[in-house]
Amino acid sequence: MAGGNASARERGLAAFGAKRFDDALDAAREWIAAAPDAPGPHQLAGQALARLGRPAEAAAAFEAAEERGGGPACAFNAGSAWQATGDLTRARHALHRAAAAHVELGANALALGRALIDLGERGLAGRVLAALARRDATAHAAMQSIVRLAADDRGAAGGAPAVGPPGPMAPPSSWSFVVCSIDRAKFEAVSATFAMRFAGVAHEVIRIPDARSLCEGYARGLARSGGEAVVFCHDDIDLLAPDVATRLATHLTHHDIVGVAGATRVTGPAVFWAGHPWLHGWVSYRESGRAGYEVTAMSLAQPLVGDIAALDGVFIACRREAALATGFDAATFDGFHFYDLDFSYRAHLAGRRLAVACDLGLVHMSKGSFGADWSRYAGRFRAKFPALAAPQGSPHFYAARVPGPADVLAFQRRLAELATA
Repeated sequence: MAGGNASARERGLAAFGAKRFDDALDAAREWIAAAPDAPGPHQLAGQALARLGRPAEAAAAFEAAEERGGGPACAFNAGSAWQATGDLTRARHALHRAAAAHVELGANALALGRALIDLGERGLAGRVLAALARRDATAHAAMQSIVRLAADDRGAAGGAPAVGPPGPMAPPSSWSFVVCSIDRAKFEAVSATFAMRFAGVAHEVIRIPDARSLCEGYARGLARSGGEAVVFCHDDIDLLAPDVATRLATHLTHHDIVGVAGATRVTGPAVFWAGHPWLHGWVSYRESGRAGYEVTAMSLAQPLVGDIAALDGVFIACRREAALATGFDAATFDGFHFYDLDFSYRAHLAGRRLAVACDLGLVHMSKGSFGADWSRYAGRFRAKFPALAAPQGSPHFYAARVPGPADVLAFQRRLAELATA
C-alpha cells in the first residue's frame, strides 16, 4: 500500500508540473483513496481543479486539506477559489482563517494581504502586510502595498496621535531657524510657515542669502543664532502638523538632534547609501508642475526612530549645545553637498543621540540630485572616512499620491494605525 501511495503522489506531482491537470486530478484521487486523512492529496486535487476552471470543487478540496492539518496556505487557496466563484462570504471566512496564522505563510502573506484588499478587508490586510514588512526586510512589495493601502484608505484615519511623554532633558524654550536662501519668495514662504507653526513660541528666522557653501552658511547662521534649539533647513519646505512645535520640542527632550529622514547605518558616501532595512522617515513631496502630493515612507517605524547615524539635510533640528559641539566642516565641504552627512555622522560618532521624526508632516518642494559636483565631494568624504567603503546597498522608494495637505496628514495617521495594529 505504501508503494502505491507514493506512486500516486509522484505521478500526480509530475502531471501537475507538466500541466496535465486532468491526469494530476486522477492521481490525486487515487492518492486520496490510499491516504484519505493526509492533507497533501486534497491540496493537489484543489490545485488541479482550480486550473481546470472548477473553482467550487477546488475550494472544497482546499478546505478538506485544511481540515486535515494543511494549514493557512490551504485556507488561503480556499478563499481564492471561493472568490473566483463569486461566493464572497465563504471567501472572507477562509481568508480570515488564513490571516489568523499569516506568519506561517512567509512571503506568501503578500498575496493574502492583496486578496483581503480586493475583498474590502482593508484593516486586516494592513495588519497582514505590516507584519510581513516588519519581519522581512526584503518584503518590498508588501511595504509598497501598505503605503498604497494607507493612501487609499486615508478616509478611515482617526485623529492625530497624542504627543508622547517628555524625556529627561528640558524642552527648548526658544528656536532659531537657519535658512540658506537666495530666493526671497521662498524664504518669505518658509518664514510664514515658521510664524504659523511656532506662533506663541519664541523664535527667530535667520536668512543667509550669500552662503559660499552650506557648511559656511550654516556655521555663520549658528554663530548669529540665540535659540535653545537651532534648526538647519531648506527654504522650500512646509510643516503640515498643526502641533509641530510641541512635537519637535518633545522629541528634543529625548534626543540631541532630530531630522525627518535618515539611516541607522552609514557605510558609504550618502545618507541612504546603506539601503534598506536601515532607512527611515516619512517625507512628502510637492513638485512644481504636478498636481497633488507624493507621500512616502521608508519604513513603518514611527513616530520617533532612534539610533540614527546620519540625517538628510532637508530639516535638522538640534539642541544648541549639540550644534555648537559638532560644528560644520566648511574647509572640506566648501560646496552644497555632504554638509548633512558629515555633520550628523560626526555627531553620531561623538555620542550624540540622533533620531528621525515621522510626525511633523514635512513637505519638500523638490528632490535631491546627484551629479559631477556630488561625485567630487563624495571623494572628499571617502578620504575623510576611509573605513566607510562598503558597496552601495539597495534603497527602495515606497510612495503614493494624494490630492491635498489634509490628505497627507490623513495618510500618515492611517499608516501609523496600520503599522501598529
